Amino acid sequence: MNTIQENHSELFEFLDTSTSPYHAVKNVSDRLLKANFTQLDEQTPWKLSTGGYFIERDGSIAAWYFRDAKEASNGLAIVAAHTDSPNLRLKPVLKGHQVGLSQFGVEVYGGALLNSWLDRDLGISGRLITLSPNDEIEENLVQINEPLAKIPQLAIHLNRSVNENGLILNPQQHLRPIWNDVSSDTTDLIDFISSDHGIDRQSIRSWDLMLHDLQKASFVGANKQWIASARIDNLISCHASLSAFIKSVSNDKFKRVPMLCLFNHEEVGSTSAAGAAGNLLPLLIQRVFKGLDYSEAMAKSILVSADGAHATHPNYLEKHDLDHEIQMNGGIAIKRNSNERYATNAIGQATAQKICEKNDIPYQLFSNRSDLACGSTIGPISSANLGISTIDLGIPQLSMHSTRELCGKSDVGSLEKFLFNFFGR
Repeated sequence: MNTIQENHSELFEFLDTSTSPYHAVKNVSDRLLKANFTQLDEQTPWKLSTGGYFIERDGSIAAWYFRDAKEASNGLAIVAAHTDSPNLRLKPVLKGHQVGLSQFGVEVYGGALLNSWLDRDLGISGRLITLSPNDEIEENLVQINEPLAKIPQLAIHLNRSVNENGLILNPQQHLRPIWNDVSSDTTDLIDFISSDHGIDRQSIRSWDLMLHDLQKASFVGANKQWIASARIDNLISCHASLSAFIKSVSNDKFKRVPMLCLFNHEEVGSTSAAGAAGNLLPLLIQRVFKGLDYSEAMAKSILVSADGAHATHPNYLEKHDLDHEIQMNGGIAIKRNSNERYATNAIGQATAQKICEKNDIPYQLFSNRSDLACGSTIGPISSANLGISTIDLGIPQLSMHSTRELCGKSDVGSLEKFLFNFFGR
């Protein structure tokens, strides 16, 4: 038990502390700095020499290891994932009370399973934007990891048919958390958060704040064979990608230029300045490797989009194509879809299989039921945006988009091993 915990302690800490995209980026940047990478500012000129570099942009982060532009003639090996997860986000105006209880409004971010947010101990994290005495706009990360808020479910005595007819939740009406009594001295939530973090309330101008479940990542199952946690989609891919990237660089195990891109806003379509549909990655590549023929470099490059895959649910077999049964701890899932919801084509599948077979990495082939709509990833977006060969894959999981998701322990190692060998191919 202790050995298992020790082997996964770093992953669990990453899952537990990356409660917002901004905290995920902070955790990634801390590891990159520890690995002697240099942070660059997009607004200033760059003078690049041999070594590792990274940039941040609004909850996204991109890193690369640079030798010289000529090296890019072999192309780039890019691994992409996303830092955001479905959740409940606080609105710009936070006020309201009913029957003596302080509340605040929330907005659903992404395709969250709303029922999973009920009756949980919830903290708050994100960023407060302040105005400095010098009239500078500043970002302040905040994180309250104590049970501050709760969304109580209606008792069955007042909704007798809920088990027969299903739970219907109106996001405007039924998801307003309670967090205090109106009789309390503290009825302003931002007052409370700013005081907790030692931030001058008068300097605060705006915020990006969100709720998070306080239950920590843990092992589940008779043999501790599964991992249960918030934000498995897609922080596990972020962690595996980062670990593989740093190991590849430190061991000098790469032929193409290695690049890591962790994007914000995937869960809401990626159409933003920091999202995969924006210009972050194309402009970065052009800036780093200026003078290089961009089209030629992209034609020689390959990208892996690492994101969660649906494991076959034993209680809902009718929702799956059983010719493509996907098991947790059965290996990474290579995802195919004829309508380009996933970017993997036959050549991409063969490339991924080759890496797996050469390095003894278990894998499975995922395809959705033909009569059900298929989800998507940043894979097709990045492929179209860059004109680059792309493979969609990830680890199988259950309870996707719940506040507490489930995946196989051994699959995490399989994903990291695959990505390490992808950088080295």
